[in-house]
Amino acid sequence: MTMATNGSVAAAVAVARKALDNACDDLDDAVRALPDVPGDNVMANPSLVALLLRVVVARRHLSGFERSLGGRERGLRLGFDASVVDPL
Repeated sequence: MTMATNGSVAAAVAVARKALDNACDDLDDAVRALPDVPGDNVMANPSLVALLLRVVVARRHLSGFERSLGGRERGLRLGFDASVVDPL
């Protein structure tokens, strides 16, 4: 059962990584489209802010899965599920 859980988390990590990559690519495209005039200020419009938030949410989502996977892998080496143990 643990291996299925680890496999499920590993699959979720892969999907989360792809979502983060897509969000970063979209943000990169939007930033490249901004005018690059020395001395000019650029104000983030709602679309750019939404892209920034999408990247942040995708990164946090991925981090959560990676922590979950890491805790299970540590627990397997130690002989218990370390993801349920509160860190000090």
